[in-house]
Order: sequence, then C-alpha cells, then structure tokens
Amino acid sequence: MTKKRRKRSSRPKSGAKGLLTVTGKILIAALAISILTALSVLYVVPALRDVVPTGEVGTVAKPQVPEVVEKSEVSVAPLRIAIVIDDFGYDIKRLRRLFELDAELAVAVLPHLRYSKASAEEAHQRGWEVLLHLPMEPENSAVNNPGQGALYTSMDSAELQQTLSFDLDNVPHVTGVNNHMGSKATADERLMRVVLEAMDERGLFFLDSRTSAKSVAGSLAASMGIRGGVRNIFLDNTRDRDYIRGQVDELVRMARRTGSAIAIGHPYTETLDVLEEMLPQLIKNGVEVVRLSDLIDTDRHVVETVR
Repeated sequence: MTKKRRKRSSRPKSGAKGLLTVTGKILIAALAISILTALSVLYVVPALRDVVPTGEVGTVAKPQVPEVVEKSEVSVAPLRIAIVIDDFGYDIKRLRRLFELDAELAVAVLPHLRYSKASAEEAHQRGWEVLLHLPMEPENSAVNNPGQGALYTSMDSAELQQTLSFDLDNVPHVTGVNNHMGSKATADERLMRVVLEAMDERGLFFLDSRTSAKSVAGSLAASMGIRGGVRNIFLDNTRDRDYIRGQVDELVRMARRTGSAIAIGHPYTETLDVLEEMLPQLIKNGVEVVRLSDLIDTDRHVVETVR
C-alpha cells in the first residue's frame, strides 16, 4: 500500500515540474525580447534626434552626406627653407660656384673688400637677394676683428648712422642686412635701435645672425614693428661634411615643425659640396627653397634656434 501511494504521488510532481520548466523558458524568452527591444529604442531614438534640425522638433531631416574630396585636391602646406651664405667679398670664384646650385640662395656681402661691389652686382644680375653683411662689435674685438666699417657700442648715434650709411653705400642692391660677428653689439639695445630705425627708413629688413643668446635684435625689431627675422640653423660651425649634412637635415626637421626655417652658412668647399649634393633631393622631396624675404615679416622674431 505504501509503495503504491509513493508511485501515484510521484507522477503529478513530475508533470508539475515539467510544466514549470516550460513556463520558465517562455518567461525568460519574453524577458529577453523585452530587453532587446528596449535597447534598440535606446540606440535608435538618439540617432533620430541627432538629425532633427534645431527648431524643427518632430521633423527628421535628411542626413548630410559628407562631400568626397579627391586626394589630389587636398592641399598640404609646403616646407619652406631659406639659406643665406655669408662672407662674400673676398673671392668671386666661390660665388660663381654657388650660382651652379639648383636653388636660389641669399648672398651676404661684407663691405669695403676687393670683390664686395662685384659680388653684389653678379648676384643681383642672377636675380638673387643681396644682403649687407654688416660688421658689428664682438665680445672680444681684440681677438676677433670684425673688419672695416664695424659698428661699436662706444660710438654715439651720429657715428653709428654715418658708419652704417658708409657700409650700405658700398654694397649695391641690398634688400636687407645681417650681422657679421656682433655678439656684443646685438646685445646693446641703444645701438640696435639706431640700426633698426635706419632699416625702417631705407625699407630694408634685419636678419639676426644670432651670434649671441643675449641678442635683443629680434625682440626689439618686433616691438618697433620693423621687418626682421632670426637665424634658426648654422650649417657649418664645424667644417665637416657629415656635420653639415646633419645640420641640413635639422633645418628640414625644423621647417617640418614650424612650416619654415632659415639657415646661414659660409662659402666653404665642404658647405658648397653638401648643398650641391643635398638640395636637388630636398627639392625633389617637396621642400621649397625660397627667397629670404619671403620668410621675413614683423612677426618672425621669436623662433627656435640651433647652433
């Protein structure tokens, strides 16, 4: 009797358990569908709301399709560099070798030398820019002689103006001036103010060769609203071809960071060899070698400088 009762009572329990299992599955499936539906609403509704123009709530605007621009139409700002070669006036042959380069550089001519006028004339005839490479007082003028026509901090304003005019008259066709030596003179605000005022009167610019970290030429020109610039790279402080190649590479890296850069070099055989070697490849790679005056303006005074 007892065993039979257990068998009878077990059947209903088994059926109820199965029914509960099926019911649970149905409830879980319904719950999952509800959750998925809610999630789809959460994602769809904001998307629709984003394309409704302001002030037109309830109206779905036509999505804006971005304009496809051909790759060739995308403009990329070119890298621009300008190179000044100093110390012409001693030798005309090195200048003529410079003319063989596949780029237009600026020529800085020292005054009162044998080939000063001839160098300026030939460069001008080629269409190259000519600068007066203005001798200025260095920190130790007893050891470093800046040469004839130098400006000294001991001069009064009248002497400075007279000497500067004397130098400018000796080098024709100049569009600007940069300092030869001048570590002491360019740090003297009184002297530099006289020089910059003369630049302004003559419509010239002043390029600070930056022979001293104490130079006030750039900041003073900026405060006076006078066209000017600052040298970024010296190419050949060391007369070694590998060193000069590295400086040319640094010039390009700087132009990549800032959009443009100015270098100063000298008519050394090593410098001319490296420029002859590297300039064609730089131009092929999209670097523009431009006129110095293209990079000169009243804002270009506080810039990155590397010795």
